[in-house]
Amino acid sequence: MSIPEGVDRDSMMTQAQNIWTMLDEMSERDPQAYKKFIDKHMKEGKEYMKPPEPHMCVMSMTTSTKGRYFINFCSWNKVPEPKTPEDAIPVIGTPVLQDKDENGDFSYSGVAFSPKILEEFGIECKNSLDRNTLINLAIDYILHQNKTALSRSFSVLPSTTLSKGNLQVLMRAFQGKNKNADDEFDEHLSEMEKTFGLQGLGAKDSLLNKLANLSTEESVQDKNAPNIQLPGLGKEQTNKQNLIQEMNSSNSEQVCETKEPDYKMEEKFNGEDLEKLLLTIKLPGVNKVSECELDISEDDIDLTVEDRYHLNLSFPYLINDTKASAKFNKNNSSLIITLPVQT
Repeated sequence: MSIPEGVDRDSMMTQAQNIWTMLDEMSERDPQAYKKFIDKHMKEGKEYMKPPEPHMCVMSMTTSTKGRYFINFCSWNKVPEPKTPEDAIPVIGTPVLQDKDENGDFSYSGVAFSPKILEEFGIECKNSLDRNTLINLAIDYILHQNKTALSRSFSVLPSTTLSKGNLQVLMRAFQGKNKNADDEFDEHLSEMEKTFGLQGLGAKDSLLNKLANLSTEESVQDKNAPNIQLPGLGKEQTNKQNLIQEMNSSNSEQVCETKEPDYKMEEKFNGEDLEKLLLTIKLPGVNKVSECELDISEDDIDLTVEDRYHLNLSFPYLINDTKASAKFNKNNSSLIITLPVQT
């Protein structure tokens, strides 16, 4: 059995053996409690092994070919939640797949998050800015994972269309991410069942979730992937309704020191060739450009107005950052940034 990097094999095996021993003792001491335990964990194990479930679908386009691209957001129990608000959000993605419909050919892929992430920031999120943040982060992930640049102009398909593309192919692509690890893990559990003589038919399956969790959180997040985070994740809340009200209220600046400003990114062409991007950022209350801290690289921009605004945005194309320019319009408190595209 392969052990993910960072997980001590001996420690993992010791924990597994302790679980088997505990169950043997429980089966002799209290058969009824043993049966309840097994039934409970068999149910949990089956939930853990369920395939991803389509949650929402977003339509964008590839920046290179202008072809349609659908991002299938899926909820998957195998993807853990971030341990703290500062941690990157674990995500599993598929390769780029191809299909066609009545409008012609299109590309698609899947990104799977924990159910809790999609519950808070998915299709039913009341704050569209938070949902858009999740979508933009998925676009970042696709660029990193598949080297496919997507337009930041996108649309969320109606809830009647939760996925686009061949769903069976998409599910196989997800399962292929973990198939070898799952098969090895299942085989190893069978060997342990024989070795330790655990009683009860199906007891091996009942512990699949418990033992798998020893390695899942270490292996699911690509260490080289973008540091995907979302605002407000993990903060203690007394109830869901209050959280939604705070995010939508006019006094939301009291909840956090900075917020993401409204912005618009436009593509400017010279004939058929893309010449530059024009980024307009609205900064109500800002009176002069000296209040803005601006950092532009060839692939992203970071803007900070102390205690008021913060924007970090990845570009859909590589930018010639040495020729980028910015001007501040005092009349409408807007920062207009011209970003020449690399040729």
